[in-house]
Amino acid sequence: MILSYVYKLRPSGSQSAKMESWLNMLRSTYNWCLADRIETYHQQFIQGGWCSLRTKAEAYPLTCCIVKNGATGNPWTHSGKKRNAGTIQDAALVDLKAARPWYKSIDSDVLQRNIARLNTAYKNFFDGRGFPAFKNRSNFRSFEYKPGRVKFKGSKVYLPKIGWMRFFNSRPIPVGFAVRSVTIRRRTDGWFISVRLEDKSIPELMPRPTSEV
Repeated sequence: MILSYVYKLRPSGSQSAKMESWLNMLRSTYNWCLADRIETYHQQFIQGGWCSLRTKAEAYPLTCCIVKNGATGNPWTHSGKKRNAGTIQDAALVDLKAARPWYKSIDSDVLQRNIARLNTAYKNFFDGRGFPAFKNRSNFRSFEYKPGRVKFKGSKVYLPKIGWMRFFNSRPIPVGFAVRSVTIRRRTDGWFISVRLEDKSIPELMPRPTSEV
């Protein structure tokens, strides 16, 4: 059984400013990763003898990653397996933090979930939905933590790299339910936390079969 609860947060001024800063940086990273994947895809048709038009690196089978959803970077793992775009861009987060130290203020799992968000958008596209779109301030308003990182204690919640924060505990989390995802979202009337819960001991209700006439 799966439930989704939404609570309104009560962040301090500094916490609110930090979350707003995170949204701006995460949106920038999302758009850059999307642009990188688009450029890598286009290189199939216009690259000529280059693996990357940006770096002018020559194309070799072991260094050039040309796939329908690729990214700039080493396409191979140490074990010799080919990496997809999400894995390549995940590995590049270390370089991102080195080049732009202010990204260290963002929780590592939040950065990884941001790339996973783009992976999901691409999966939806290959399943027949619309192509991923670049984000602006109006349509990029949330970030997500991985399960197990967020802690609840009464009317307080702990968000890694942000700290303990009060929230309106309108209804307690049911006993026996495990937290599967935590999303922080900015709305016009404040900040909210959306919690996805699951209890595998309770089976999902099956739809009643329709009787034939």
